[in-house]
Amino acid sequence: MNQTYDVIVIGGGHNGLTLALYMAAAKLKVLVLERRHEFGGGLSTEEVTIPGYYHNLHSNFHGIMPFFPPYNDFNLARRGVRYILPEADIGMPLKDGRALILYSDDRRAADSIAAFSERDAEEFLEVRRRLAFHSAEVLGGAFSPPAVSPRQRLFLEEEYGRIFGDDVLDHTAAEWVERHFENPHVRALLLYHMAICGFDVRLPRLAALGIGYLAYLTNWQLCVGGSHHLAHAMGGELLAQGGELLESRGVKQILVESNRAVGVVTVDGTEFRARDAVVSSVDPHQTFLDFLPREALDPTFRKKVEAIRYGHGDVLFGAHVALKEPPHHIASAGHPDIDRTWNLNIGYETPEDLYEHYEEIDRGELPKRPRLNAGVNTLFDPSQAPHGRHTALIWQFAPFEIGERGGAAWDSLGDDYARACVDAWREYAPNMGGDNVLAVHPYTPYDIARKMVNMRRGGFHVAAISHDQAAENRPIPELSGFRAPVTGLYLCGASQHVHGGILSSPGYNCAQVLAEDLGVFDKLPFKSKPWWPAVERWREKMAKIE
Repeated sequence: MNQTYDVIVIGGGHNGLTLALYMAAAKLKVLVLERRHEFGGGLSTEEVTIPGYYHNLHSNFHGIMPFFPPYNDFNLARRGVRYILPEADIGMPLKDGRALILYSDDRRAADSIAAFSERDAEEFLEVRRRLAFHSAEVLGGAFSPPAVSPRQRLFLEEEYGRIFGDDVLDHTAAEWVERHFENPHVRALLLYHMAICGFDVRLPRLAALGIGYLAYLTNWQLCVGGSHHLAHAMGGELLAQGGELLESRGVKQILVESNRAVGVVTVDGTEFRARDAVVSSVDPHQTFLDFLPREALDPTFRKKVEAIRYGHGDVLFGAHVALKEPPHHIASAGHPDIDRTWNLNIGYETPEDLYEHYEEIDRGELPKRPRLNAGVNTLFDPSQAPHGRHTALIWQFAPFEIGERGGAAWDSLGDDYARACVDAWREYAPNMGGDNVLAVHPYTPYDIARKMVNMRRGGFHVAAISHDQAAENRPIPELSGFRAPVTGLYLCGASQHVHGGILSSPGYNCAQVLAEDLGVFDKLPFKSKPWWPAVERWREKMAKIE
């Protein structure tokens, strides 16, 4: 094997694969090194309950399709990647027998909201209309390196203020929702949707982020056959483009010569050299504190990396369930579509329910009353279980560390808490118990941090989302441009703008920066620069402001 490449990518998650795909398409010699025996990162589908029952352990609800750039640019559909958009996409059964269901059709969603508040139904349609009209701001800003100049930042804040009112600039997402919607159940469902995207809705100056999520409120889509099918297609396309992908090749060291990254050494002692760039898709702590020699970094910079926060608002406890039959909710008596709703809020009936959980987690306590993000994939994709059987997913906000016992406490608590989560669902769907439940597999935050070491403290955004770790500050201002202080070293992982989740945005944004630095834009077989017209227009707009 040739041990010298143009670009070496550390980590084979979807962001690393995204970066590698674009560089390989530019005819660069690219190598991806993956620590685990299986590439894909959070695109993980496994048989953890019973053989034949497939469970997405990390990424299940994909909200950006079909706007996922590699999906379109590399025509991954021809490799068998297919998505399902459930008609009843997101919903909430209530204990009193009512249900709030948001359909992929905005008018039908508004009709469901109107049963709780006609005013809120009108506001919902107005917000969705504004977001659709300003989709370039929503998508273009997420899929471009963040605006960093004071003039650009001021422009963005004025734009969001003009679109959604001045209250969006300095307030929390919770404050914005409570100002614009009146019914507690409607508020709860909207806040739940923002929260499951992985940020604390109580944090200041993040209202705009929450509003952005509402643009894709009813666009949660299911990857047929399991989320790992997307990873398979991306890996296959990388090989077809001439790239190379090695598994079970964890990186031990980034080689630096004359303050330039020139390659890596893997844990088995193999040395791979990079002519143009080393790109890390793993977290900043590994990249800078573990892989680089101490003398390669300024001490002040090291301290800033050490201070990056992980695992707040994006830490989940999972329970994966094998079922004979799907849940049958009490609310289906008057609202039969709730039994065919995919992304379910079970138990967050009012904003106070959500705030209570946040407060328990802040104290390092296991939430006493489980309230769930839940879904049954096999209602829409029967291939994920044996014929006539079903798989269910439960996620529950949780602390990484439980009191003084720390993260290791989860090893003795996981089984019981998984059963408690199933019991909480049974209060809304009585058949979620007895012999209908064939198996339950707990997947704790501590499990996540050990298995996916990139997800420090169990956080799927890698670097937690807060105002001082978002946009031009993500994860710290010195790294927001995707370039490291070591020449030739770049970052393309979930710690970068815009954040984690199956978006490909960090990988796509870093690919734009690297393509510019290496002068390979013209070698890519795409009409626009950077390849996606909406992003090209956004970048042109930002350049004019600068």
